[in-house]
Amino acid sequence: MIWLVKIPKQVKEMILGQQMIVVASVDKNGISNISPRTTFTILDDVIYWIELFRHKSLKNFQDNDWVSVATFDKENLEGFQLKGKVIMLDDEKKRKNISLRIIDKPTRLHKERILKQLGTKIPNIASFKPVIVYSSSPVEAADIPLVIDSDPDIAMLVGGSDAKSNFGFEIS
Repeated sequence: MIWLVKIPKQVKEMILGQQMIVVASVDKNGISNISPRTTFTILDDVIYWIELFRHKSLKNFQDNDWVSVATFDKENLEGFQLKGKVIMLDDEKKRKNISLRIIDKPTRLHKERILKQLGTKIPNIASFKPVIVYSSSPVEAADIPLVIDSDPDIAMLVGGSDAKSNFGFEIS
């Protein structure tokens, strides 16, 4: 069972402050793909973004719903990586509400570009629920999660049977 972790405040602040996330996915052959996203929002510790195109990422999400989302501050050489599952929202009303919230945030030029791509369509919305959060800062402990889901199966994915005693990090 996949549960939802609380995204730490400093991670949310960096994501919103940098106004860009990078989404990493893998296709059915194990070939990775990374793609930046600038049209997103965070609601209740879930990251939602507009999936404008039906290319590599969208296909990868269908083949393998595990993704990584990264944010970084290149000036201060710090960042975060969140790992979890992504689903494409089916509910048209929810997609419309979230897309309106997302489209309201970008600059005028960016908003015009998005609206031109969408036309009158309600966009595809990806919903990302993180279960593990890491620091991506260049420090020795970057492989130890900052936050991890309380599900024992998730702890096993990062190499421990008892996450709290093995790693000493916060369990949500």
